[in-house]
Amino acid sequence: MQAKELKEYILADTERLYIILRNAGFHDFRERAEEIRCALPNYTNPTGVMIKLNNSLNTSLFELGYSGDIFGALGVVLEKQFYEVMSYIHGLLGLSSKHVANSFDPLATLKKLSKTTTTQHRRITNNKLYDKGVLNKFVNGIHASVIEEGISPEIARRFDVMYDPHLDRVIFPHYDWNEFDKVVGVQGRSTMSKAELELTGTPKYLNYIKDYFKLLNLYGYNQAHQNINDHKRIILFEAEKSVLKEFTLSRGDGVSVALGGHSISEQQVDFILRKLPVDGEVIIAFDHDVMTKEQEGEEYILNQAKKFSPFRKTSYIFDSYNILGEKDSPIDKGKVIWDHLLKWRKIIS
Repeated sequence: MQAKELKEYILADTERLYIILRNAGFHDFRERAEEIRCALPNYTNPTGVMIKLNNSLNTSLFELGYSGDIFGALGVVLEKQFYEVMSYIHGLLGLSSKHVANSFDPLATLKKLSKTTTTQHRRITNNKLYDKGVLNKFVNGIHASVIEEGISPEIARRFDVMYDPHLDRVIFPHYDWNEFDKVVGVQGRSTMSKAELELTGTPKYLNYIKDYFKLLNLYGYNQAHQNINDHKRIILFEAEKSVLKEFTLSRGDGVSVALGGHSISEQQVDFILRKLPVDGEVIIAFDHDVMTKEQEGEEYILNQAKKFSPFRKTSYIFDSYNILGEKDSPIDKGKVIWDHLLKWRKIIS
């Protein structure tokens, strides 16, 4: 079976998905609201993995900084190439793997950037550093969708936002939080519509550097570090575009970074506490769906905030009046609503 057919086959009986996940070492499963939550192999967070039960089987590995589909997630965890993952799944489910070995992997050349070892069986301690030359394969231009999101061209250029015409993706380079001129990750966001993504089985996000671990970095810190120190506050968003919008609305005087999800790792907590002035404030600004989900909600956000509150002033954005759309970041509705939500953020006492 090809990828799209295999996803349809797995979704026809979700027990097949559990067979795959258990054999790969995932554990502590919970299923509700059209998604599965579980823990990564050798990790303990039971919400560290999210698998959407949709046509794409969109999967997020929050502690490893991966967002894509289930096949890509298995590739990260098992350290297998795409065709190897396909063969692995076919074998587990007793399917013929004819033609799988010759399946085309559109990222094969880019995966040469990420040859590292034994990520499944060790605690991750660092990201590999790359010179900016790894970005030369992309077009140094701004896709129209970036401007339509309300991000200024000046800010997009400042953050080196680029475009991949071959895979039709907006490129967000992630620079190391210590060595600001070194690239550690390259995130590509598809320009396809939601319907097109589901029809083609294409993941919305793609990590071009396989072994980039977002839990060991903060997107945008290379640009925000001086402002954070000057203003004595740091805003924690989930995604890159929220950081770019905050920098746009503040006319370049931004104090935000992106976590790459809504789970804050121990390494990120430690880094922020070391870098933020002792009289500074941590502001958590997760997306609206995190605020409203039954298994997450305000209690979850509060627990994330408590990682900082014994040591720094800590607050979080909460949309008490449902001003935001279901998937909105707190900054997605523009300056007036963002300023309102920021003003009325909840302070942890």
